[in-house]
Amino acid sequence: MSALRQALFSFQQSRYLTWQLAGWGSFALLHTSVEALKQTNSSTPFFVFALAALLIIICGITLTHLMRAIIIYWGLMKLRLGQQAFFLFALTAFFTILFWILFTVFFYCLIGAESLLPRVFSAILRFELAGIRGMVSQWLTFSVPFVVWNLSYTLIHYDQRNKNAEWQKLVREKEMVELEARALRAQMNPHFVFNCMNSIKSLIQDGEQEKAVNYLTTFSKLIRNLFSQSDKNEITLFDEIETCRHYLQLEAMRFDASFSYTIEIDEHIDLKSVSIPALIIQPFIENAIWHGLVPRGTGGELLVKIQMEVRNIEIVIDDNGIGREASRLMKNKSTSVHHSKGVNLTQSRLLLDNILQKRKASLQYTDKRDNEGKATGTKVVISIVVEE
Repeated sequence: MSALRQALFSFQQSRYLTWQLAGWGSFALLHTSVEALKQTNSSTPFFVFALAALLIIICGITLTHLMRAIIIYWGLMKLRLGQQAFFLFALTAFFTILFWILFTVFFYCLIGAESLLPRVFSAILRFELAGIRGMVSQWLTFSVPFVVWNLSYTLIHYDQRNKNAEWQKLVREKEMVELEARALRAQMNPHFVFNCMNSIKSLIQDGEQEKAVNYLTTFSKLIRNLFSQSDKNEITLFDEIETCRHYLQLEAMRFDASFSYTIEIDEHIDLKSVSIPALIIQPFIENAIWHGLVPRGTGGELLVKIQMEVRNIEIVIDDNGIGREASRLMKNKSTSVHHSKGVNLTQSRLLLDNILQKRKASLQYTDKRDNEGKATGTKVVISIVVEE
């Protein structure tokens, strides 16, 4: 009973009331105008037509809201299409007759023509042809708004249900992608930690204690950042850049400065006021180092640049490595699959984040080439629209 009570008194949507008033008001105006034109030669006063229009609006809104409550209480929208059509047809017929009875009774009573009521119903009971034809004609006329109302309600319900289903699907996809991202980080971290610890051990064995201390300090800062961000879906751009900075320091030390890197940040950008999905830049930096700069050997350069372009914040990862095409031809398949998975997962996260958070981020790859068409590296641009 609580569900029916809730449905009956759920006049909470202003748009719902607006459409109810607009629909029944339009029907009342059209119906009374037609009746007035039919009786141009009669002496029926204007207030009778105005009263009829008011009664149509009041009875129509009341009965359609009651019909809506019954639809919600019985859960008719959850039934199969054939069952829905049957019950909605039955409800339309029932409420059309109920509307006709209420309108007729109230109208004749309010205009002071109580004596007309017995004649109307007696004509129906005696099956007088004129009375039955008039009654059927009014039923058909009054059934039009109920049919339109039911069709509109059904279409709106289906549209809303489809939108909700699509939204739930996107939410589940985002949850799956986030879980997959966490699982991937959990797989990558032990391998990364193992390599870092081996580098620290090598430095200690070679007697380079100062380098080992610096390496260990940077390593601890990176691990602390990764742990603090492991359960977050969003972080500030400042935190992401700090994580990337520590990661670049470690990789540069581990590969004995076989490549150089630069981080440039536009001074007009407040990094702490910009939120982005966690760890979306680091996979592209890692991919550039392992698949572009390391295979190149010496002389590698990596640029990480944060710049403002009109209303976009652009995050640029630019390297002068061997390029994506040459990287795909490398023989080390397992490493290639591992890192490309991280990049592909980041692309999926950005796509879903755009839909759910309306962040309007985009990703663009550029394969750089010289005048002779030879690969000279890869440029990745992550563009984020800044809302005013």
